[in-house]
Amino acid sequence: MYKFGPEGGKPEKLPIPEKEIDRATALHNELVERAAENDETLMEVYFEKGTFTEDEMRKGIKLGMLNHDLFPVFCVSALKDMGTGRLMGFIDNVAPAAADLKSEMSLEGHEVKPIKEAPTSLLVFKTLYLPNVGKVSFFKVKSGELKLNDKLTNSRTGEVEVINQLYIMDGKERNPVNKLSTGDIGAAIKLKDTEVNDTLYSGNQSITLKPIVFPEPRVFKSVSAENKNNEEKLFETLRRIHSQDPTLTVSYSNETNQQILACQGELHLSTVVWNLKNIHDIEAKFEKPKVNYRETIESGANADYRHKKQSGGAGQFGEVHLKVEAYFEGMDEPSGFNIRGKDEIVLPWGGKLVFYNCIVGGVIDARFLPSIQKGIMEVMENGPLTGSKARDVRVMVYDGKMHPVDSNDISFKIAGAHAFKQAFLAANPKLLEPVLSVTVKAPEESVGSVMTELQARRSIIQNIESNNNYQVLKCLMPQAEIFGFSTELRSLTQGKATFTSKFESYEPVPSYIQGELVKAELEYH
Repeated sequence: MYKFGPEGGKPEKLPIPEKEIDRATALHNELVERAAENDETLMEVYFEKGTFTEDEMRKGIKLGMLNHDLFPVFCVSALKDMGTGRLMGFIDNVAPAAADLKSEMSLEGHEVKPIKEAPTSLLVFKTLYLPNVGKVSFFKVKSGELKLNDKLTNSRTGEVEVINQLYIMDGKERNPVNKLSTGDIGAAIKLKDTEVNDTLYSGNQSITLKPIVFPEPRVFKSVSAENKNNEEKLFETLRRIHSQDPTLTVSYSNETNQQILACQGELHLSTVVWNLKNIHDIEAKFEKPKVNYRETIESGANADYRHKKQSGGAGQFGEVHLKVEAYFEGMDEPSGFNIRGKDEIVLPWGGKLVFYNCIVGGVIDARFLPSIQKGIMEVMENGPLTGSKARDVRVMVYDGKMHPVDSNDISFKIAGAHAFKQAFLAANPKLLEPVLSVTVKAPEESVGSVMTELQARRSIIQNIESNNNYQVLKCLMPQAEIFGFSTELRSLTQGKATFTSKFESYEPVPSYIQGELVKAELEYH
């Protein structure tokens, strides 16, 4: 047993305490058995002797790692140098070398052999921006040899990158080298168009290596600068942080006019806050993002509107009569109307608008119908109920009036918009909210608390499965309720639980919440 002092450094080697001997022996025997499973010769030795020499143990663990059957775990503290020496010794003496690895297949289907005689290929796994240095790209050479001043092609952009500076990193120190071989990890300075997960390769045959799959974000915040003059600086800084840390993403929502930061958890978020304040001198506000609600209707209603404006000279006149109904796929065509034309519009924000021309007797010229439709679309972009986008509505324009002089496109656009808004509000309007499919993996002893928390967040639990000493809960949770869930889950399970989420569907908001949202919208305006 190794015991480290409070400041780390070289550990003290001690006998295993008597109360832990049985458990330590059982774990050691289990590791020996797992090492034996990867080689017939080792299996024979194990059956004959029941144990291994140190070299045999190394061979078995190495084969287990190559077969992805064994995944060694070390407890270390880099800050206090605890266990790092043993980790480095294990990597040096036991872990497979590049030459031991199997060939990798590129995304194009070409074999990438981990030998120095093969064409050069490397995968960029990290970037940093260092003071007085600029952009530093860290990579692993997957095949071939990389030499100073080599010209490599970026498989994503097609651009050629010249390796003008080549280093091996030793902590913060950069040690210049002239070449690197398969399996080496190195760094290059100021690659202009290369980012994390890019492949650089030599030769004429394109190579794209399998990219790193990063975990999906769990915490979402809207972010803005305390000083409005720093908004552009904030956005550019966050983009640069993302290039160094792809598990953090930054996007702008045109729908809510918010800049959205997505990260892995509260600790991850705290590092971003510290970085902005202490490195870039930017004070930022982090708030709960707005939810992208949708509006629709549950019944039908008629409305008409006359737009008339006279101010000397040419005036404006347009009158529109229409009916709105809730739309769903596969429904019958509307009855009681003389349908002259139909436009089925797939909306950019989801759902459809189905627009019917049911005009009889030429009471509205066909040339004005696109203007009526345009007016309706503008209302749907900023829905009548809360300003959220509207969806899944069909509209029948069946009557109206024109003026031989004053009728024009703008008149019918305004009349169509007002008539649609009136009919929409009379047709039992309903707010829809985005619902997420959430999977929570929690320790068995915490499942009760987790389920209570999920139900408090209006979740519908669909399934619970056992996974060793954990329970996997699958549920549907409104997006409005997931904000802050990561922090609460960590608190309930002492950090032992994880969760993932993805968009599932839009579903009706409970009536009491819809009332609160509509009231808030009215008060805002």
